[in-house]
Amino acid sequence: MKFHFETVLHTPGESFSIETQAGPVLDCLYHVHPEFELTLVESGFGTRFVGDTIEPFREWDLILVGGMVPHHYLTRREDSTGPEWSKTSVVKFGSDAIPARPEFEALGTLLEEAAAGLHFPEETARAIAPDIRELAESAGWKRYLVFLGLLCRLAESPRRKLTAPVHQSAAPVTPDERLNRVLRFIHRKLESGQPIPLEEAAAQACLTPQAFSHYFRQATRKRFVEYVTELKLSRAAQLLANTDRSISAIALESGFTNLSNFNRHFLRHRKSTPREYRERLRKARA
Repeated sequence: MKFHFETVLHTPGESFSIETQAGPVLDCLYHVHPEFELTLVESGFGTRFVGDTIEPFREWDLILVGGMVPHHYLTRREDSTGPEWSKTSVVKFGSDAIPARPEFEALGTLLEEAAAGLHFPEETARAIAPDIRELAESAGWKRYLVFLGLLCRLAESPRRKLTAPVHQSAAPVTPDERLNRVLRFIHRKLESGQPIPLEEAAAQACLTPQAFSHYFRQATRKRFVEYVTELKLSRAAQLLANTDRSISAIALESGFTNLSNFNRHFLRHRKSTPREYRERLRKARA
């Protein structure tokens, strides 16, 4: 499978890297790297891609992904409310950063499970946020101890697997600008509310529609129509969670031609109607 391959560089003398980002949007290529990645979203909302899972995310989203798990975050400029609307912290580390000691057995289990991508509850994200800030401000052995303590707390926290484990093949993962070009095209079309004919997407990849369908399924493990539908539903879930717009207006803004079609797809993928989904979120936040 081909995605953009990111080369992660640590500062000499350090076992991991941490990067804090603040901007009007959070956007990146659909990419992989051999290192583990812990991402905390403190502000902003959008669509998260981990392996073959597409889900909406919002503030206090906390994800741990293992090496070579494809992932991607997408936010829209139309949703941004300022120059620092999106705030994230990203910690990247290799398996060699963890001591092989009996005391860290639970931590080893956590990292094994990360091959499926792990999502942690909001209370865990809020609890470890001070530790992540301390990582960015400390240095030396104190910084490393904070890092180990943070991971051990995650090992004791409840979590949810996001996808089937991604097993690395013998063939190396290599960059694929063609796939990134197609994904950017799909996202632009959805953001502008335009339809996305398969023929136009195939043209972006310089392939015939039939060849493109085969290529897209191999690259993403999803059929083109499935991918676009899930992206539309993720956008709809964001709007249901973060706005008071009517369900019919959200259906149209998310790219569905009519309300009944939207309701049918939402129920099949989310196991609830759009109205039930919104009410459940409001009760959870009350």
